[in-house]
Amino acid sequence: MKRFLLLALMACAVTGAVRAANVGDVPIISKLDVAGLKEGRHHFYLNAGRGATGLPNLVPVIVMKGAGEGKQLLLTAAVHGDELNGIRVIHRLMDELDASKLTGTIVAVPGVNQAGMEVHSRYFGLRGGDPNRAFPGSEKRGEAEARFAYHLWHNLVLPGTDLAVDLHTQTTGTSYPLFVFADFRNATARDMAYSLHPDMIKNDPGEEGTLETSLIKKGIPAVTFEIGGPKEFEARMIDRALAGLENFLNSQGFLSDGARPAREQPIVGTNFTNVYADEGGLAVIEVGLKDHVKKGTRIATLYDPFGQPLRHYYAPVSGAVVAIATDPVRDAGSMLVRILH
Repeated sequence: MKRFLLLALMACAVTGAVRAANVGDVPIISKLDVAGLKEGRHHFYLNAGRGATGLPNLVPVIVMKGAGEGKQLLLTAAVHGDELNGIRVIHRLMDELDASKLTGTIVAVPGVNQAGMEVHSRYFGLRGGDPNRAFPGSEKRGEAEARFAYHLWHNLVLPGTDLAVDLHTQTTGTSYPLFVFADFRNATARDMAYSLHPDMIKNDPGEEGTLETSLIKKGIPAVTFEIGGPKEFEARMIDRALAGLENFLNSQGFLSDGARPAREQPIVGTNFTNVYADEGGLAVIEVGLKDHVKKGTRIATLYDPFGQPLRHYYAPVSGAVVAIATDPVRDAGSMLVRILH
C-alpha cells in the first residue's frame, strides 16, 4: 500500500515550477529555478515526462549554490546510459565543493538517461534511440527520446545556463583517453577544452542533435568531455577528470585558487578516420590510446575461431590513436581503431 501511494503521488506531479511530491525526502520538480535557493547543496528529481508505463521519468539533479553571485554551470553525465564515469566525477566534485567558497551556481545531473541506465543501454531504454542526437527535442512529434530531450531542454538545460560540460565515455566495447570535443569557433569553448587538461582535443564543428552543439547554437559555450570507457568506474580516469574540472572551475571564476597550466599539451586534431572490421571475428588491437601512428602501420589483426588470421589492418592515415575496441568480439562493420589527425 505504501508503495502504491508513493507511485500515485509521483504520477500526479504537475507542470509548473512548483514542488508536487517527494521521493523519500527529495522533492520532484517540473522546472528548475535556482533563483530562490539558499546557499548550499540541494537535491531534486526533475519530472521529464512520462515513461511507457505512465510513471514519470525522474532525473536526479544536484544544485550547488555559491555564496557569491556569478555564472551558472551545467554539468551532465550519462546522457548515454552505458557511459558512467561522469556520474562518479559529479558525485565526488559535489562532495568536495564548499558552497561558501563558490562563486556562481553549479547544476549537476548525475545520470541523465535513467531509462538507458536501468537496462544497461546507450540508448533511451530498450526500444528508444540515441538521446544525444535528439536535442533540443520535440514536444509533439518524434520518438520518446525527442520528447524526453524537449523536457530537459526547456525545464533544466536552458534556464539560467551560462556554460556547460557534458560528460561522456566511449560506448560499450570501446575506450577513449581523456578527450574533449570542442568547437573552436567559440573562443570560450576552446578555452574550456584546454582548461580541462585532456590528453586529446578534437576541434569539431559539432553534430546535429547533440547537447553540446545545440547549446553552442544558442550561444552558450559548451564542450563534450570524454572520460575513458563505459560500464565501470575507472578510478584513474575519474581522478584526472575531477582535477580537470576543478582547474576549469578556477579558470572560469567559480573558484579562486587560480588555474594551472597543463603538464603536457594535448594532442589536437580536426578529423577522425575510423578503421572498421569488414567481417566478424576476434580482434587483437596492436596499438594503444594516444599512440602516434604513421600511415601504413599495422594496427590490428582479426582472427577466426581457430586463431587463424583473417586479415591485418593498417593505419590509412598518420595521426594519434583516440579510440580502440576493448571487446575482442567484433561484428562486421564495428570499429577497431579511431585515429585523430
